[in-house]
Amino acid sequence: MAFNVGAVIVCAGQGKRLGRDKAAIRLEGKPLFYHAYKLFKDIKEIKQIVIVLRRKNFSFARTLIKDKRVSLVEGGVRRQDSVFSGLSRLDKNIGYVLIHDGARPFTPKAVIAEMLKNVKRYPAVICAVKSRDTLKKVRGNFVKNTLNRNDLVMVQTPQVFKKKLIMDAYRKFNHKDTFDDAQLFEFMKKKVKIVNGSYFNIKITYPYDMILANAIIKQKGARL
Repeated sequence: MAFNVGAVIVCAGQGKRLGRDKAAIRLEGKPLFYHAYKLFKDIKEIKQIVIVLRRKNFSFARTLIKDKRVSLVEGGVRRQDSVFSGLSRLDKNIGYVLIHDGARPFTPKAVIAEMLKNVKRYPAVICAVKSRDTLKKVRGNFVKNTLNRNDLVMVQTPQVFKKKLIMDAYRKFNHKDTFDDAQLFEFMKKKVKIVNGSYFNIKITYPYDMILANAIIKQKGARL
């Protein structure tokens, strides 16, 4: 089978922690989902890109992105509902899919390339970085125990899957609330391969993340 990859970019959240619709946030005058789209637009294996947005942002997205590979899909109530809507729009000839948070505009191309290489061997591939901080499990406002950070990683997106398997996983387990897409593969007892992510691959979630984002913009070469 040809190595045809689709990308699903999810940017339909209301941005409650950020205080405004993430699609309205601008970096260098462009919305976050546009920067996420740019991560994938020049990768030759990517044959289709689905951007999941709130419907009110459709017309704006169409004026900004002129790419025949791009489809727009309306998001759902939960992130996983939005992801499944995006997955359902992928063409039949797509064999693999990258699922990416639209609020992560700085994923290095080298990370994406490594993930695409590995998904030819493994059904699911995610990127992650080691925690730099000591992590403790808590109950209420008190420490229960300290976790071994050598066994822990902080997971990022994109996450890459064989399309048939991630679709099957969503159909079977979408009733469960999940923290990320790869958790569905844990329910299925399937291996999830981890590759090195990047500390530049931040997710813009809180207002102070914009300070970091603008600092990265000023040091463009540092994230390549």
